[in-house]
Amino acid sequence: MMRLRRLRSLGVALAIVLAAAGCSSAKHVSKTSGNGTGTNGSSAPSGATAAAKGGSGSTAARSFGVVRNGAQGEGPAARPPGVTSRYLAATGPGVTRRAIYIGVGWSSQSAQADKALGAGSAGPSYDTRNVLNAVISYANRHGGFAGRVLKPLYYDYNVTTDISTQDQSACAYWTQDNKVFAITAGTDIRDACAEKAHAIPMGAGSATSETYRKYPHLIDTAAIAFDRLGAVTVSGLYKAGYFTGKLGIVTWDDPNYRLTIAKGYMPALSSRHITPLRIAYITVPQQFGSISDSSAQIASEVAKFKALGIDHVIIQDGPAGVFVGDGISFEWMNYAKSQNYKPRYGGNTYLIPGDSIKPDDQQDHELAIDDSDIDPANDAGWHANTARQLCWTIEADAGYPVNPSNGNDEAVAGASCDSVFLLQRVINASQVVSNDAFIETAAKLGTSFRSALVYGTKLFPGRRDGSDMVRTEEYFSSCKCVKYQGPPKYAD
Repeated sequence: MMRLRRLRSLGVALAIVLAAAGCSSAKHVSKTSGNGTGTNGSSAPSGATAAAKGGSGSTAARSFGVVRNGAQGEGPAARPPGVTSRYLAATGPGVTRRAIYIGVGWSSQSAQADKALGAGSAGPSYDTRNVLNAVISYANRHGGFAGRVLKPLYYDYNVTTDISTQDQSACAYWTQDNKVFAITAGTDIRDACAEKAHAIPMGAGSATSETYRKYPHLIDTAAIAFDRLGAVTVSGLYKAGYFTGKLGIVTWDDPNYRLTIAKGYMPALSSRHITPLRIAYITVPQQFGSISDSSAQIASEVAKFKALGIDHVIIQDGPAGVFVGDGISFEWMNYAKSQNYKPRYGGNTYLIPGDSIKPDDQQDHELAIDDSDIDPANDAGWHANTARQLCWTIEADAGYPVNPSNGNDEAVAGASCDSVFLLQRVINASQVVSNDAFIETAAKLGTSFRSALVYGTKLFPGRRDGSDMVRTEEYFSSCKCVKYQGPPKYAD
């Protein structure tokens, strides 16, 4: 069983495999039209469009019908076919009389990068654009968006180029060459880009509570702020009896992850009189070629942990640089196996217990505090996820059936649905189409938004990291299965 984290984390999918228009992860630009082929040769749905990259803003603007000046606040045009929502005035960017544009990142190279890393089985079955376009097409036909249709502007990330450099380029494409109402976020550059343009940054990446304070329009219904997640993880592991022996922690050497340890994990551990023997911070690879440096550091840390007799290792994994999922745990467990080191692992959703791309014996009895409900197996002891069922039906009807044995298929589809349906629900319930109105309306959702990715959401004024239901799971290599310790419960 391989279960990957919503868009927020597509397993070891490199290059930020942006699974959807924002919520929970992702990113990337297409140099071909949307009815060209993706990396696996699949065709995009009729009417799908992918923008040309680099120096082609005017061409892309013509192909998408973008109106750079005016349009906002104009009277209603004839509604596009299928749209039934009430026409609303707009002050936000990327909104014309007939369409609302969003900036979406993806990578045409993620599958090749996964294969080169030895995680080829993690690759999705379809071009990400096709999956997202299928949901957008459905939503456009079933209600629309404030009397308009939703249209994506895609940006393709290259795994061999520094991520931050490409974030700047993507920002210029979405906010200077064109205008968009929402942007797939998840990095400081893209978050800041959206805020400066008065757009909505969607998708938290490794956001902490500080990130949400810094970017007041950032939202992700399938994310838990990482410092909050750290405290939730410690609490859950403690209740499960995890903390015995010597403890070590491994995470990325990144400001958000360091804050997560300092303000999430450490206070929660200290309150229970637990002190880690060692905390390892792994250098973040910003391009595919620099993964070897991180790998060498991980191999060295494995040896140090083994020498110290550390027998319990918490891995706080997650999106960082070219990784969007369980990058550290994938590398760590392979090196641990090669060095005959077998601690008991603990963590949360980003650990992805039972992930088939990692050594099975290394994962035996690992514990995780999980909020993910992207697979029917996650419903055990609970109830069927109706939002996920609708999402999979939409994809199957469009010709992109979700393969339940492929975690990336599940994550890309779920993230696409969550992103599009959150936009639709909030925009149609607002009084005007703007970033301020969007956040104000989203804060009124409470626990009512049904996610295809997580067990339960909770949004209220001041809470924009919406995932809030978790349960404890343990992986057993004897049956290659995950067993849950009770039903999911709200974390607060």
